[in-house]
Amino acid sequence: MQYDDYRRQELPITSSHIESTIKQINRGVKGTEKFWSNGGAEALLQLSADYLSDPEPLTTFWRERPNHATGQRHYQTAA
Repeated sequence: MQYDDYRRQELPITSSHIESTIKQINRGVKGTEKFWSNGGAEALLQLSADYLSDPEPLTTFWRERPNHATGQRHYQTAA
């Protein structure tokens, strides 16, 4: 790495910000007594990433979730 160039450009020269974010995600995903299937872990990681980034994908996910959920019964409302 060219630390002197990075400092002149006022760029970060540490990975602590990324390491902190990874630690927060790991705590939520790999906390004690948590066991995930591959699909479940992938879904949780995607939701965590959406939460930490642009809020629009997460908003869309929760709005559209009932339409795409499997094993869910759709009941008609009484008229």
